[in-house]
Amino acid sequence: MLEFLVTKLIALMGPIATLSKEKRELKDSALRAISTALQETKIYYRSLDSGSERNQETEAQLVKYWGAAAIPIRHIDEELAMACEHKSEYWLNPDNWSNEEVKEFGIKLQDVTVAYRQLAMPSIAKAKRFKKA
Repeated sequence: MLEFLVTKLIALMGPIATLSKEKRELKDSALRAISTALQETKIYYRSLDSGSERNQETEAQLVKYWGAAAIPIRHIDEELAMACEHKSEYWLNPDNWSNEEVKEFGIKLQDVTVAYRQLAMPSIAKAKRFKKA
């Protein structure tokens, strides 16, 4: 009987390992999409801070980056997915959003960056949070 159980457990190891690998790949893909959206947004803000004019093409691309980031992350963190979706809506017309709405919807770039880092590297983000306290 024990031999039978051991054989069955060993047989399950393959599917369990595959499942965890698939989950890691899904999480990595979702985090990659958010990272891209964050970096492209930061690059755009840097350009604006350097005196460049607003660029509708860049803003349209940011709509796509944030919208694309919302899709895979919904399997991992629905709140962050909603923030990405709102960030996409924001870039459709930033002038329609007040500072209060940006804060209320949790789409300040710093807030989304913190949420991303907590999801990507939870132990490091937690350690840094405690150092500041």
